[in-house]
Amino acid sequence: MKTYRKTFAPEKILYKGDTYTMNGIISGSMKVSNTKPKDTIEALKSTGKKGILVEVLSSNLKGKTDLHGNQYKPSQFIYTN
Repeated sequence: MKTYRKTFAPEKILYKGDTYTMNGIISGSMKVSNTKPKDTIEALKSTGKKGILVEVLSSNLKGKTDLHGNQYKPSQFIYTN
């Protein structure tokens, strides 16, 4: 599983000759059901698709804490071919 860490959510990612686009349905259902990204990408492989995990955290939030003293965590999105 390839993981990219970005400060913005790109529209497309080119990796090993394949073009990957963000799959909002899979990313949204992953957040709602609290499924781990690795399990989601493994399930994609069984359908014949490939997936990439992209973690997005704004550069303004790196090293910052919220009101409760916790570090901000990146948003996770699944990109499929």
